[in-house]
Amino acid sequence: MEEGPNAGKRTGGQEPLRDWQKDDTWYGPFPAHENPFDEPEDAPELREMRSEELNNRSGQFWDTWTGGYQYTDGKQAAPAERPKEKQKKTASPRRKGLLVLAALLAAAVIGAVLNFGVFVVREIHVTGAAQIPENEIIRLSGIRKGMPMLGLDQDEIERAIEKNPYVKYRYLEKRWPGTVILSVREREACCWMTWNGILYAMDKQRVVLFETEDLTIRPSTLVRVDGLKIRSGALTGQRLVLESQEQQEVFSALFLEMKVLSCTELVEEADLSNINSLLLTTRDGFTVSMGDRQNIHAKLRSMLLTREELLKRGYHGGVINVSLPETPVFSPPAV
Repeated sequence: MEEGPNAGKRTGGQEPLRDWQKDDTWYGPFPAHENPFDEPEDAPELREMRSEELNNRSGQFWDTWTGGYQYTDGKQAAPAERPKEKQKKTASPRRKGLLVLAALLAAAVIGAVLNFGVFVVREIHVTGAAQIPENEIIRLSGIRKGMPMLGLDQDEIERAIEKNPYVKYRYLEKRWPGTVILSVREREACCWMTWNGILYAMDKQRVVLFETEDLTIRPSTLVRVDGLKIRSGALTGQRLVLESQEQQEVFSALFLEMKVLSCTELVEEADLSNINSLLLTTRDGFTVSMGDRQNIHAKLRSMLLTREELLKRGYHGGVINVSLPETPVFSPPAV
């Protein structure tokens, strides 16, 4: 050991010795036969920094399996066996089939309870009917109390209701758990015509509501239509199909606007044989020349206002030309 003023310093420019190296300490390389895991008794600060379990060789670090090289006195250590994974149990096909069958049976039972026990028809209401009794529409529909709500077929109900040509099916509403609302619209006859010796009464959509071979009948509140060229549909409950698409459009527009202006009962006859020269005849003797099919609403309105003024002036009959609705022209009847 070195003493004197240079004590505590290593020779050859080495760093000064720490306190625990000053006395009875070795210099140079680590002793060959020392256990590197032993703590130096005279190095307490190192002991505080190390784990107490360092020399035990036990715990998670030492038990962990590794596939690398392990030193065991020059012999290759056999790798530890990996824990066997638990095999997942898979259901057999027979068990799967039983589970599926059980699920189907449960669904069927629940469906039957809901369909036949809970969601059944308890109340039936009808909206949109005025002339036809509600009970008659319910009878036509075939819906009865106690029927399953889920089993109601709207297409079938529509066909059944419209067997009466005066009823137009609109929709069916289900209010759970047991109320059914039938919405309908009553067809109104607005005109009539004769064709091939048969009188037909129709609504504004050309649906035939009534037919008869008795030509002595003259519907007093309906408009007589002349000049229609029929292709098909001349049966009760069917829609008349005309040969001319333009004539069909004129028919629909004319009777729709007459309905809007509430003047259907005022008109006695409509001649649609020439769609570029439409003629109306009122029940009080005026002939109305409308020209072509343009601006039918304005022309009808002009006719109504002109007629009202003419009646005030004492005229009963004559020709009202409304082909230019802003400037109607009146020609009194010849004396």
